[in-house]
Amino acid sequence: MIDATKDGRNLVLTMDGVDPFVIRPLPGHAGRQITDTYLSSVAGGSGTIDLTAALQMAVDGAILEDDRWVPRPESEQTNFNRIGMELSQDEAELIIMPAFFWQTILGMDGVKAYIQGGEGLAGTLKASGALTARLGLLARRTSPSSE
Repeated sequence: MIDATKDGRNLVLTMDGVDPFVIRPLPGHAGRQITDTYLSSVAGGSGTIDLTAALQMAVDGAILEDDRWVPRPESEQTNFNRIGMELSQDEAELIIMPAFFWQTILGMDGVKAYIQGGEGLAGTLKASGALTARLGLLARRTSPSSE
């Protein structure tokens, strides 16, 4: 239902019937922060406010405030505002989650994992698994000698 391409440094997400969403890359430190927030939230640690802020930063960028990255002011959240005004919640996930995975260490591989995983919840689980594996967060299920 979505198509993802790179245009220079930007990610372009296209959905039928809607103008494309252009996602600019976050600075690496901001990407690491939203990744940590997401993983903490999945593990039950972060609240929904933290996760919402992380997803806002994924689609619209972030600014450094003191020593923490925060979402851009609401007036500058072009993509997040469009998503809320033009898309259903189901459709919103199809833009927000690939944008998020693109901002992580996975980059386009995360976007592809999301899309090829079936988008929605199935795609999120596939890309989340790829992210945790890439970060070395998955424990081995067998001993090294039995692999």
